[in-house]
Amino acid sequence: MTIKLEFYDITEEAFDNLFEAICICDSEGKVIYWNKSSEKLYNIKKEDIIGTVIDDSFPNALMKQVFHEKKPIKNIIHQPVEGKSVVVSAIPIFNSQNKMTAIITTDRDITEVVNLSEMLKKEKEKSKFYESQYKEQIAKQYSFSNIITKNKKIIEAVTLSERVSPSKANIMITGESGTGKDVFARAIHGASGRQGRFVAVNCSAIPDELLESELFGYESGAFTGASKGGKQGKFELADKGTLFLDEIGDMPMRMQSKLLRVLQDGIVTKLGSEKSIETDVRIIAATNKNLREEIDNDKFRKDLFYRLAVVSIDLPPLRERKEDIRELTKFFIKEFSKNENIQINGIDEEIYNIFENYSWEGNIRELKNVIQRIVILSNDGKLRVENIPSYITKNYVVKNEIKEMSYDSDNHDFNEIIRNIEIKLITDAMIKSKGNKSEAAKYLNVNRSTLYYKLGLYNLKHLEQ
Repeated sequence: MTIKLEFYDITEEAFDNLFEAICICDSEGKVIYWNKSSEKLYNIKKEDIIGTVIDDSFPNALMKQVFHEKKPIKNIIHQPVEGKSVVVSAIPIFNSQNKMTAIITTDRDITEVVNLSEMLKKEKEKSKFYESQYKEQIAKQYSFSNIITKNKKIIEAVTLSERVSPSKANIMITGESGTGKDVFARAIHGASGRQGRFVAVNCSAIPDELLESELFGYESGAFTGASKGGKQGKFELADKGTLFLDEIGDMPMRMQSKLLRVLQDGIVTKLGSEKSIETDVRIIAATNKNLREEIDNDKFRKDLFYRLAVVSIDLPPLRERKEDIRELTKFFIKEFSKNENIQINGIDEEIYNIFENYSWEGNIRELKNVIQRIVILSNDGKLRVENIPSYITKNYVVKNEIKEMSYDSDNHDFNEIIRNIEIKLITDAMIKSKGNKSEAAKYLNVNRSTLYYKLGLYNLKHLEQ
């Protein structure tokens, strides 16, 4: 008896120091033991529960099942009471006659873990919702239906893009900076049906020594400064999707060779790794350079060009799309008035004439920036000519002056005719050279001193840089 008592005392002391809540019930379901962890977990004192039937305090207790089946239950996630999640095990105790005399349960609190899991689940669902909304918004923003044009070349480019979008063919988009090459690339991806991401890389914005690791990724410790744990490359990120290589004409020759190898077999290898990774990536490349000239000058690989330019799409500059400028202007006014929360009620009609007569070397991107400026500077909801940058309006005024100098067949004054012709030629040359007198003199094939003299003679100093 003494030994049993000592053993019980030792067991009770041990049970009271365990993290798990321990409960022992007899064969009739009455609680005969309740440790300190049980008190803490369920906020029920030992003296209040011992001697009572377990069902009175815990209607959902798993002991019923153990009493009935006489089999142990191990590591089941359960809620004995509402709002309290535990991992519970219930073990039946048998005497020497194989009669069940007691059941012992251990409960481990996982309420916080379950709550956190639920929160993560909700956040994941929310994240998926936002991601789908984002993709939907991007799809709307970058779709062929949103390309504003009446221009024949752009319409042909859209038609060709729509036809080749579902294919696996690599595409080369050419055109000056700001003509919308990225818009076409995203629209092609959106119409392709590919399930992966659209991943963009600007080949001219990444230093040569980092471009390989950016495209193919690297393992931890592959080079000095490499992130711990390594990094996925753009090819991996774009798997089952589209990789947009912008400014491909600026890619160094060494990288062109490595890119060609990946395009041939679809396999990339991270820096510092020997493991090959298979990828399914559709390439859309873009450039503002003449790659055939770059090939002739040994600055671009011919074999890579033909790999990339299975389909070529050329986008004309905005100065060749005069018929689109008015509609593009209206579209960007609406966009920026909404983004900047500025109500626009009217626009000087002369603004359209000025825009249609400007050369737009920065193309649609430049037009967009100028419109954002005039929207922000607008007063009383009115867009006015005075808010247009002076370098645009100055050229417009000069061109109008040139038009007024047109040759009159009834005028036979030789000196006046020669004067008007010289003014027109010099003005044109100064506009084309952006006010650079040396370049204008070369364009006119005259000495600089002659040009300087004529600029002063005809009072054209305002055309200088």
